[in-house]
Amino acid sequence: HTDGSWYEGENYHLFAHRGLLTAVTLAEQAGAELPADLLQRFEAGFAVPFRTVLPDGSFPARRDSQYGVTLRQYRTADWVECGFARQDTAVLRSALVSLYADWAPPGDTGRRLSTADAERNQSGVRLTRADCSWRALLLARLELPSLRDAAPGSELLEGQGLAIFRRDGGRFWVGLDYGDPGAGHGHPDRLNLVVATERERWLDDVGTGSYTSPTLAWYRSSMAHNAPMVNGKNQGAAAGRLLAHDEREGAGWVSAAFTDPVSGVSFVRTVVVMDRYLIDEVTWTADHDVAVDVPLQAQLEGGQALQWRPTGARASNEWLANVQETPLRAAAGVYLMMLGLPSPSRPRHPASGVFTCLLWSESAATLWKAGTIGPPGGAVHGLVSLRQHGRSGRSLRVIASPEVLAELTVDAQSIRVLTFPVDLMQGGLGTLFVHQRTSHGWFIQTTLGTPAPLIELRGLRRVVAPSRAQPVPPDTPPHRLPLPPHGEQTVALGSAHFYRPTEETWQEAGAPAASVQLRRSATAISITVRSILNRETAFAAGCAENPLDNEPADVNSDGVQLHWRSAVTGGRNTVLAVPENSRVRLTAVEGTVDDVTASWHPIDRGYVVSFALPWRADVTELVLDCCVNERPAGRERRRGQLVMSGARGESAYLRGARQSPEHALHFDLLPDQS
Repeated sequence: HTDGSWYEGENYHLFAHRGLLTAVTLAEQAGAELPADLLQRFEAGFAVPFRTVLPDGSFPARRDSQYGVTLRQYRTADWVECGFARQDTAVLRSALVSLYADWAPPGDTGRRLSTADAERNQSGVRLTRADCSWRALLLARLELPSLRDAAPGSELLEGQGLAIFRRDGGRFWVGLDYGDPGAGHGHPDRLNLVVATERERWLDDVGTGSYTSPTLAWYRSSMAHNAPMVNGKNQGAAAGRLLAHDEREGAGWVSAAFTDPVSGVSFVRTVVVMDRYLIDEVTWTADHDVAVDVPLQAQLEGGQALQWRPTGARASNEWLANVQETPLRAAAGVYLMMLGLPSPSRPRHPASGVFTCLLWSESAATLWKAGTIGPPGGAVHGLVSLRQHGRSGRSLRVIASPEVLAELTVDAQSIRVLTFPVDLMQGGLGTLFVHQRTSHGWFIQTTLGTPAPLIELRGLRRVVAPSRAQPVPPDTPPHRLPLPPHGEQTVALGSAHFYRPTEETWQEAGAPAASVQLRRSATAISITVRSILNRETAFAAGCAENPLDNEPADVNSDGVQLHWRSAVTGGRNTVLAVPENSRVRLTAVEGTVDDVTASWHPIDRGYVVSFALPWRADVTELVLDCCVNERPAGRERRRGQLVMSGARGESAYLRGARQSPEHALHFDLLPDQS
């Protein structure tokens, strides 16, 4: 990204940037001239993880990053030493101070394993320069200058799409992740809100689980984050955009928008961070009736969540235990929630993680709570969510420690937050904060006996934040195509624009081609996929377990992935189809195989698979995508895949059997005019 960050999260940033350091050093030693703008991003990349580090000294577990990875490891010190040798910056100086602090507990640094340079994340321990690896021995400075620590401040990584506010010398951390969805390692979590203190994580992001465990489906769901979702389904993969950002006089705000490509619902999340509390506002609009959830990863005090065990289910709402609902009042109702850390066995004491959330909804809503899994290897996790119904909605959460918030009042013009005195023992008047959104920004008036100066937060943006979206290839089919009754439509996949590779290009893979032909009858839609491999077919034998990764085994075979919106259930279906003797082996990845039948026959240097989908006359649109996997004999994993909606410059690695729903083609089922 332009800010030097790797788009898949801090853990992956460290992994990728260390490899890039080796490549850049080799190129420079060979006398190669590297582009100045890319070198600038590379240099900025050394500081990026320390711009986002949490108050407890660990990196945020955004996207597929591991949870609880501490910066105090020899690999991090080694890498920072190399960056500091290249460019002396205040952020890297502060990082080195923290890395070599003598208050950290002594322990095994793991440095003896440094030759292999593997990703082994260990507990943070006391480090010295002697713990660095061969890389620092080659590239670091002989001696470090006098280093001075500095309290971290707020940050905006606009290329990544991450706004961070820090208060109390960096001991209070609020982050809104609105931008890049993160590609194959990304999660459906746009507008994800994370809040952490030095000792606790109030609203957490638990990162990812094992890539070979079914629990990965939960970690990669919208409901496992503090991000809005529609109709109980995961968000689609799309970037949000920054609407406003500013910070001054102890107050800051960020406002960002996201349109879910699956449901079409548009969200705006605005977070205002003060010295002792934060306001979180979510508004949304839709062109049809929907149910919108705003989940919070926290334990609602006053109830016990049951232990949850994974069963292999994939739907978000099937990963919950002991769901309890509470109807909320309409309009002016304010609901007081005492929230805390995930574990229900945690001692009930403010210092142990309990915080207050004043919740307001503009319309009648439902508050529900449940138990889920927490961080990998951790205890049971709490979840509480506000659910609104309709075509638009607005809700507010005001969050602080229990001794701060006294009262919340909301109307069409303002948000009024009354806080207790800073020192409750001394008594005195609390402080009233009046917040108002205007056409120029967000204004805050405070009163403490006498009016205080107005705080004016501006920073409205006119430019959409950049994203990693690839341009649509010129020969990609139109997004909408007609399908008349008793007619047909054919999409040809015969060029590199449709090929999503792993290592080899489309030409190097033998220029495979395919076509997808649709025919429509009164009661069904038939889909014929013709695959021309220009080699012998290689259909993998059926296997219940995939020893390579957490994807269905049949993804690594010659075969077809069919993705469509069911006319029977209205939900998304994904089916893997692999020819096998006289039949087609069907595996449901999402949804069911109950409303699809398939057959196949061989052709010269290829094969044909035919599907039949039952259809209802009142369903006038087919949303469909198709991927043709190819894996020649002698390989364990597939080599690549042809994608009906276009490869868009993506790699087949990490895709598994997933396909972004917003890219699917829409076929208009025209009425019979006869």
